[in-house]
Formats: sequence, structure tokens, C-alpha cells
Amino acid sequence: MLPTSLSTAERRLRLRHRDDFLYYAPRCLKIRTKRGDVRPFRLNTAQAFIHQALEKQLGETGRIRALILKGRQQGCSTYVEARYFWKVTHRRGVRAYIMTHVDDASANLYAMARRFYDHCPDPLRPSSNIANARELIFDRLESGYRVGTAGSRGAARSDTIQYFHGSEVAYWPNAQTHISGALQAVPDSSGSEVILESTSAGAQGLFFNLAQEAMAGEGSFQLIFIPWFWQSEYRRKLSADFQLSGEEQIYAATYHLDLRQMAWRRAKIRELGGVHHFRREYPASPAEAFVSEVKGALWTRAMLDSARVSKVPHLVRVVVALDPSGGGGSGHDEAGIVVAGLGVDQQYYVLADLSARLSPSAWADCAVRAYHQYQADRIVAERNFGGDMIAEILRQVDPNIPLLLVTASRGKQVRAEPIAALYEQGRVRHCAMMPALEDELTTWTPAQRRSPNRLDALVWALSALSQKAEGGLSFA
Repeated sequence: MLPTSLSTAERRLRLRHRDDFLYYAPRCLKIRTKRGDVRPFRLNTAQAFIHQALEKQLGETGRIRALILKGRQQGCSTYVEARYFWKVTHRRGVRAYIMTHVDDASANLYAMARRFYDHCPDPLRPSSNIANARELIFDRLESGYRVGTAGSRGAARSDTIQYFHGSEVAYWPNAQTHISGALQAVPDSSGSEVILESTSAGAQGLFFNLAQEAMAGEGSFQLIFIPWFWQSEYRRKLSADFQLSGEEQIYAATYHLDLRQMAWRRAKIRELGGVHHFRREYPASPAEAFVSEVKGALWTRAMLDSARVSKVPHLVRVVVALDPSGGGGSGHDEAGIVVAGLGVDQQYYVLADLSARLSPSAWADCAVRAYHQYQADRIVAERNFGGDMIAEILRQVDPNIPLLLVTASRGKQVRAEPIAALYEQGRVRHCAMMPALEDELTTWTPAQRRSPNRLDALVWALSALSQKAEGGLSFA
């Protein structure tokens, strides 16, 4: 309740602070920046998007059940802590509980809440009779704010909680137990809030399962995704010779990124040790965040990471391998198009993955252009589905193209195993970032029925270069 002695103007101002978070936050909350200074809390792009999404859900359902999937250092925890501090300091008889994955994170979030309290203007700072390393209790409001760590005995089970925030949930030990306990503590009533946020830990665990349900429109949680490139500081100065690779050009066009953002991405990929690590830490889409290698796949991420090189020696042979598709529509598979060469050092170099969902005329044009661009010896194409037609389509683009048609007389596993063995022996090198190809290599298992078109094209290319016809490869 507001003091009865307040004037009409003062009462109106107090109510606005209570009811309008966007007005309240920059005037009453202070945060510590990455540079170490303390400044008013003004929402960045990601935080403003989260606020809008939460308020929309609250208005439509009367409560909040949200999953936030995001990249590193985007301010999501800061926003939720500020939101809950605002809630418990303006409402009577409510409790907020924040649970993190490690003690250091718990200490950091409590320090943030304490900073909010210490810098809050006197007229809006409630009386507190308990303030320790984990808890703030506002005695006159009978409200409180507490921080705990996943794994702590009895965490989030002792009280009724109106506001629950789970931070980095994908990395919690025994996440199911903790979330079940928290959901039991939060009443299924109007105004209650459960916000679970995390970076990805791959396609596994409770957070992943809840996100999959939310994306399918199932369950009670709404997914809020925050792409890395919304952070204005995620940019890097350009070197004089900076140019985008083919993969980078596609990525930049897909997400409408500028060169400085792409320079930052390239540097961060190098720092993290691979593009798949980058995508987990800094996803551009939910699908990217959850890509992970599959148990039983013939290739592993470690195997591919060890295969990366930045320089290519003189190549004595180069081939363009084509696994054709029937058409470019959504109902057709991608056409697998991979360029590879054999070096003077007898190592195999995968130069490019040009695969895409293309019409027959388009994949033929792409394969022929790659043949000329990389000064290849020939195009190697699978003939299982319409060999004569495939040759005719390719020669309509270039009638003089050297062409080797191959037949898959045995299963994909038998064809792929000798090539995977070359990787295990350290004889294959990747000369560019090829995320889609590497995703297919590390997520396809022989038990799957789907057709791995990029993988097939890679196998044809390296088999042709090594001139190995075993495993059901027949060279026409």
C-alpha cells in the first residue's frame, strides 16, 4: 500500500514505478558493465525482446512459463534478476527464487540483486531486516529474494514461490528433480512466473526436451530465442585483406549480417576451436544451438576438428562429386556437391561443399562451374537413378565435360566406412568451414533410413581420388 500522506502527483509517480518496468529500470536499477563501471540499467535489444514476449504471454495467459534459449553474455540473467527485484519490492507477500548451475554464478547474481538494492532511490527502497550472502527479506512487505545453486540440498523446496528463475538449466545436475521441485513450489495461479534460460548443452537433457516441446506447440512453456548477432558489441574491426568464404557469404546473407559481424564470428570460431562450438555458444537459430554429434556416427567432432588446415599444397588430382536430386522443391532431397583433391603429400583435401536443394538444371550448372573454378579432372556422379539422364543434363551445360558415372551396388555404410577410416588415419583435411556437411557426417548413423546427400558426395569424391572400388563402388 502507498502512504496516505503522498500527494496526487507523488502517488501517480509511485504507481508508474510499480506498474511500468521500462520506466522503472533505468531510473532505479544500477548494473555493473563489462568494463567494471556502474551505470543505470537500460535494456539492450535482447532484453527488450524478452520483456515484450513475457508481457505478451502474461497478458494472454495471466502467468509466465518461458524458456529462453540464447548465446553467451547477452544479458538474459540480468534482465530476469531486474524484473524479479522490481516485482518483490513493489508487491506484498511474494517470493522470488533464483537457481544457478554453480556457486560462483549464484554469488554473482546475488551481488547483482544487492547492487539493485543499494542503489535504489530511498523512496522506492523497501526496509530489509535480513540481508546475507543468499537472501534479501523485505520485512514490511513480507516479500523476499533468494539465490541458490542446483545440487544444494532442499533447494527451492522450502517456501511457496511466486517467481522462479532457473539460470543455465542445460548444465544443471539432476535438472529434472530440481525443476519438478520448483514447479511444485510455484503455484499455478495468476501472476506467477517460471523463467528457465540457458545456452545449449546439445541435443540432450531436460532443457532440450522442454525446448523441443515448446517448438512443437506442446507443453506449457513458450520458447524465446535470442540470436547472437543482436548484440551490438559482437563486431570486429576489419583487416585490409578480409574476404568472406563461400560458407560465410551464405551465412551472412541468411541472417543479414555485415562484414564486421562476420569478422567477429570468424575470430570467435577460431578462439572456441571449431564452428560447432561456436554454434552452441552463439547460435543463430534454435536448430543450430542443438546440433550435436550422434552416438554411433562414423565421424566425430574431434575427428573433424583435427582435420582442419588453412593451407593447401599442390594438388595432383581434383574431382567434383555429385549425388543428384530429382528436383529443387521442398519435397526433394538436396543435391550433394563436394569438391576434393589429392595433394602431392598423398593427403586428401576437401575443398568445398556446394550442396543445396536444386533443380536438375541448377545442380548441373553448379557442378560444371565448380569443375572449371577448381580446375578439376572430372565430375563424378552417381548413376543409380537415371544415369543416362544425368549425363545428358550435365553435357547440356558443357558437352565436353569429363564425366565418371558410379554405381552404388551396396549400402551406404559399406561405402562410407573406408572413407571414415581415412579420417581416422589422419589422411583427410578440411580446407574450409563446412557446417552442413560436418553436421551430416556426425549425425548420420547406418541405422537411419534418411539419405545423407552431402555425405554421399564426399564418399564418391574421396573414393574416386583413392581409386578404391571395394565396398560396392563400381566405376563405369
